[in-house]
Amino acid sequence: MISRKSTKTIADAYASHFTHYYRVSTLYPATYKVSHESLYDFLYVNNFEAWLLNAISSISITNSRGLIEFILKIHTGESSFSATLEWSWPNRQALGQRILKDLAECLIRQRLTDPDFELHTDKDKNTVDLMQRTLELDGYIYRDNFLWVPEESVIEEAEEQGVLENLMTSLKLSDIPTLKHHLELSVIDYQESHWDDSISNSRKVLEGVLSQAAARHIIIMDVKGLPQKLLERAIDVRDYLERAKILEKKEKEALSSIYGLLSDTGGHPYIAGRDQARLMRHLSLTFCQFVLLRLDGFIRSMAK
Repeated sequence: MISRKSTKTIADAYASHFTHYYRVSTLYPATYKVSHESLYDFLYVNNFEAWLLNAISSISITNSRGLIEFILKIHTGESSFSATLEWSWPNRQALGQRILKDLAECLIRQRLTDPDFELHTDKDKNTVDLMQRTLELDGYIYRDNFLWVPEESVIEEAEEQGVLENLMTSLKLSDIPTLKHHLELSVIDYQESHWDDSISNSRKVLEGVLSQAAARHIIIMDVKGLPQKLLERAIDVRDYLERAKILEKKEKEALSSIYGLLSDTGGHPYIAGRDQARLMRHLSLTFCQFVLLRLDGFIRSMAK
């Protein structure tokens, strides 16, 4: 599913690409105006529905914010309300997901295939590039002129991160702000094309979750005599989680392999840096959630 964060980048990219700087005279301040004709033609040749073309045309030419809000409301279903009076809100939102995907796909395609796009400002190009990278964090990958989701059966990234943060809170981990900080940095680094930094912060999230999960188990079980350095080395933390039966041996070994991948942030000759960063982040979040769910299950079993 396309997240609200990605929807905002789609709206910003269209506002940058389809508004122009306009000044009536030197007596009046310059303003940005919606380029209705260019936008209409762009959507028309890309086979968007008539109701959408007409709705776009009705946006005030002097209100560039109107274009942004119209696209944001595609996500919520509000922009399609008049064209879908008999529909439910979930159906309007599902329609919005398709339209947003198509909007993003068409603009990325033009960015990458139309030589004339190089004549646009750096801002125009950068907003499209940021849109593409943010969509990749939602799982949307642009390949062969199409925007597609290779892992449609996998829980979406935004929902996965939400589940992870809820687990951190419910399990009362000791330093949630630091975990969230590295989690957010992994997103920011990815959006800014800092692939190695994104992977590094993903690894720090995984390290922190494992260490704090072990610490939480120690507190619950009132374990005595363990040295503080136990929680300082990743290998010792994993070994403790296995001894505590939070992880089985095969799970610990798989986790060790993933940790090794996250630690090796060098370029790989057979995979692009952005793909490596995206996949490593996904693996990190998945294993964090797995470990916390195992800890949550253990605590629930203790309460029975």
